[in-house]
Amino acid sequence: MKLNTLVRVVNELIAKRQPVLITTHEAPDGDCIGSALALALALRQKGLKVSVVNKDPVPETLTFLAGSQEVLLPASLSTEFEVAIIVDCTDLGRLGFELPQGETQLINIDHHVSNTSFGTYNYVNPKASATGEIIYNLLKEIDVEIGPDIATALYTSLVTDSGSFQYENTSPETLRIAAELLENGAETNIIRQYLWENKPLPAIKALQAALNSLTTAADGKLAWVALDMKSIAAIGASNEHLEGLVNYPRSIAGVEVGMFFKEVEPQKIKVSLRSKQYVDVNALAQKFDGGGHRRAAGCTIYAPLEQAVNTMVMAVQEML
Repeated sequence: MKLNTLVRVVNELIAKRQPVLITTHEAPDGDCIGSALALALALRQKGLKVSVVNKDPVPETLTFLAGSQEVLLPASLSTEFEVAIIVDCTDLGRLGFELPQGETQLINIDHHVSNTSFGTYNYVNPKASATGEIIYNLLKEIDVEIGPDIATALYTSLVTDSGSFQYENTSPETLRIAAELLENGAETNIIRQYLWENKPLPAIKALQAALNSLTTAADGKLAWVALDMKSIAAIGASNEHLEGLVNYPRSIAGVEVGMFFKEVEPQKIKVSLRSKQYVDVNALAQKFDGGGHRRAAGCTIYAPLEQAVNTMVMAVQEML
């Protein structure tokens, strides 16, 4: 589906004044929350009734975003919606909850190459650095006023998913959009403080514990860290406190692939994968029913932690 088709579909929603549910993947990050909240603010500006829902609460580091306090948990939904817009989510299983039953029209907006095109309408652009980049282009086409609140949400989306504009997914278009968001009042000082200068203590303790497990293989081209359920509970850490741990093993000189293993249940291990230059970790993750991007992906392995580590290490060594 092309952008002009997405614009037409959204304009039809606006014309019909249809209530809209906006949701995204569990364990939300800056891109999905920034995209969802920006879109919600925009559609409300157009007179629509909009509810934003997520399986997990908004991370503390993103609570500065306008509308973040109004994000609902699935159990709080009291209305059935004919239209649900799912942003930054590769497949319905990643929502972590069941959408309301019935004739619900699904609008799928995403930038992951592994997206399964599960919607009634699907707009997937893997060239976009973040889903927020897509939302920005959509809002420009439906004639929304992008004020400071929307600009801040979208800038947060871009800056988090592009690694502060360092990752290879950063394009000239990304930087042009970022510049326009700054001109529209994006609050970069607040973004900086919350994202990088306001770390909760459990996040630092989680980093300390993870680095104690740091291991390398494949002549230093592979490195990983791991946390089991007992360690996570002792720290008092939640999903948001573990965000970004995978970047530390990848940052080591000579490492091509970095991994983070998180035990979420006995024999259920979430694996985050990152690469630097040539390994396609999306292809690797898809071997285990996961996905993402070429340089950033994830999957779940149903095995004890040690076995999951061994399985992934062998798979990465084959690719290397």
